[in-house]
Amino acid sequence: MRTYHTSTTLISILVAFLSITSLLSLLALAEEASATTNTTTDTNTDTNTTTRSDNNQWSWERIVKGDKPIVANGNIYPPPPTEKWTDCLLLVTRNQVMWHCPDGNDNDNSDDPYEYRRTILFRTEGRLRGAFTAPGTDKRRLWILDSPPDYDVIIELDTVTGEIYQVLEIEGTVDGHDVVRIDNVIFMVDTRNGHIVEFDLPASAEPYTQSSIELGATLTRDEGYVNIIKRHTGYTRQDHVNNVAVHPDVLVTSLHAGRSLKTRHSALLRSHAEEEGRELNVETDGFAPVKNMGTMCHGIAFWKDDRTGDVRLISLDSKSGSMASVVVSPGENSENVVGTRHVLWEPDLNHPVLIPPEGIARKYNNGSNIFSKGLAVQNNVAFFGVSFARAPPLRATVPEMLLVAVDLITGREKWVRTVRTNGLINQILTESYLGWQVQLPADMTTIEMTYHGAGGSMVEVCDDEIDDDDEASKEICKSFEGGDNKKKCRDRNNKESMMAREVCCACGGGDVYETPFMAGALDSEIMKVDETVEATSTFVHTAECLESNGTTKSLPLQMKEKGAARELSNFEEDLKYVLKHICNLDVNPIVNKLVAMGKGEDNSLDSQFTNESQFAKGNGIITERPHVAKNIKPGTTSMQFIFSSKQVDQIFHFPWLDEWLPLLQDAILTPLNVPVNRIIRMMFANMPEESTINFHRDLNTWVQKAHRVHIPLITHDDIFFLTKVHEYDEETDEWEQRVLRIKSKAGEVYEFNNALEHAVRNLGRSRVHLIIDWMEEPIEDSIVTKVNPGDICAYPPSSQTLICAPESGEESEEKDEL
Repeated sequence: MRTYHTSTTLISILVAFLSITSLLSLLALAEEASATTNTTTDTNTDTNTTTRSDNNQWSWERIVKGDKPIVANGNIYPPPPTEKWTDCLLLVTRNQVMWHCPDGNDNDNSDDPYEYRRTILFRTEGRLRGAFTAPGTDKRRLWILDSPPDYDVIIELDTVTGEIYQVLEIEGTVDGHDVVRIDNVIFMVDTRNGHIVEFDLPASAEPYTQSSIELGATLTRDEGYVNIIKRHTGYTRQDHVNNVAVHPDVLVTSLHAGRSLKTRHSALLRSHAEEEGRELNVETDGFAPVKNMGTMCHGIAFWKDDRTGDVRLISLDSKSGSMASVVVSPGENSENVVGTRHVLWEPDLNHPVLIPPEGIARKYNNGSNIFSKGLAVQNNVAFFGVSFARAPPLRATVPEMLLVAVDLITGREKWVRTVRTNGLINQILTESYLGWQVQLPADMTTIEMTYHGAGGSMVEVCDDEIDDDDEASKEICKSFEGGDNKKKCRDRNNKESMMAREVCCACGGGDVYETPFMAGALDSEIMKVDETVEATSTFVHTAECLESNGTTKSLPLQMKEKGAARELSNFEEDLKYVLKHICNLDVNPIVNKLVAMGKGEDNSLDSQFTNESQFAKGNGIITERPHVAKNIKPGTTSMQFIFSSKQVDQIFHFPWLDEWLPLLQDAILTPLNVPVNRIIRMMFANMPEESTINFHRDLNTWVQKAHRVHIPLITHDDIFFLTKVHEYDEETDEWEQRVLRIKSKAGEVYEFNNALEHAVRNLGRSRVHLIIDWMEEPIEDSIVTKVNPGDICAYPPSSQTLICAPESGEESEEKDEL
């Protein structure tokens, strides 16, 4: 069993009692509703007169009316009065817990990362299925449900430090799909056995053990296991229980169901003994499950439409990727009846995120089709995830999903965002359910990592076994794709069907093989380079460039000391020594000034970076040594503002510094709190189209003393900034190369450890970065030299000293770098 540490929080729910009557005949009609629209009418309006027999009768109306709360992990009904649609969410994906804020971005640019905040709180190799908060822990402990293949555990996480404190097994359960906390009691969906398992809220680890006990948590009786109170029975493995919502008297459930059973939303009575547990039904209880929500449904949420008074059950019709509602209690002003179904949202099948790679689409056919999962409703807005990963092997590895926000009143999308989930979104937790906003790390990472090939996961793909020029056979195979093609494929009297079974993937033929699961937009991009890229880092927008003490965000310099960078071997564990996203800045004023210098015939700025152009306009230059120009940076050019000697005993200020400094200070240096007297190197670095910088390490004293900061000014998706580390594999007794791509947009300021091996491939138009190397201590004025217009600076042979003069000296043949 894996080792962990984790934590939990919970919410206080008022429990009151209000009895509401329903008629058995009404609910029998509801059960017979069609798959599209129910028209059952509730004729009983006498809610004040209740007989003894009525107390044994249940209906959806009895469940949702009154002041008894219904709590799901993504919804509380009735909603708390303080709930806002912009309250932050927790996304529980297969292997990540992500903090995600809906605020802002109520506009047309739905994927604009500038408009919302997000970070990853936890990442693991497990199967995460839910979470709840731990009281008495200063809002910093979270319990997470993890479901490895043969058992279920909850793990206690400190959301500030990322440290795991406890792992507790839930004895006898397998394939847990959901977990809900009600005060000091936890309800977990045991999908394999068809149970809802009720257990005590565990006491948190020190230093919060006593404070959590004072708020209702309980010490475990058996070390390493939760205290189970009861197993609520009544379903089977074939029912495939997906979700639970807890009412004081019943457990509302979403049943995915198997081939012989119908997808439905139903309920168990909490008062039934374990051996007497059963699903509520029409004959005994007057209760009819909702059977017309859709197929393979996920999620439970209740919502009241204040315009009509309707109370609706909302869920995801996962097989179609849509969101639907069924009226469970019509309002006085409503034309709807119990069972009326509405489709609230349908996916755009042409969205790039929802289109699977061709080989996967052919192999899985309907399994690589639209699939929705993870649902939350807060303050009239529904949030849910959508992908193409319907088949279980794809659900485990899909690199990105759409996160959709729909206004339930207007029916319009507020936004649709592409979220790098590294697996399906399994649950979406609201702040109202959690009880509070979890405490976040002081140094909250704004780096998102996307692992290519799903971190090494393999998936089957298929190619039709047809010659490239056999158009007729291609058309035949295409005719079998999509829809319910099984009967057509098995037709033994059809020659095309017989052929298709041999050569067409859609009918089980074709060439099937395994490959790393490459399915997202970033996956597609890294296929363009020869290197095997393990992961791509991207940045979350932040305007905060400084630490809380006013200093610039930065990497620790000790990992740039001689030989130290070679000790780094794992991007997951060592990223804090490799890369630091500082903030996002507006670089348009700088770009505008560059463009004003004039573009060439190719519409690039390449001509402005030539030595001739810079000489003519009054700057000085540095001659690139032949070794560097030929073997490391062929074709690249630069505009120098500040440069240093290798030992940082000389600093050179170039002529253009005076002209550009006011703008650079306003746009870059002042926000970063980097004064000029701490900068040892600063330049515009240009990479013309199709140019390359080969793998190398920056060397010498200046590297160890300075923070290397990149500010992308002009860039595009076909820039590949790569760095690599080497990790020792004990099984093979070999060193394995691990490559990370750093992808950045204009204005995304980041620091990179340039003592590591790094390279850049430009497969598109010209790219321009502002690069700054700054020290933590001020530079003495005595070592600063002003370079004259037209000066050429170079290292004489075997010298550590840079010489600047009107005439170029002999070019160095040294092998080390500037």
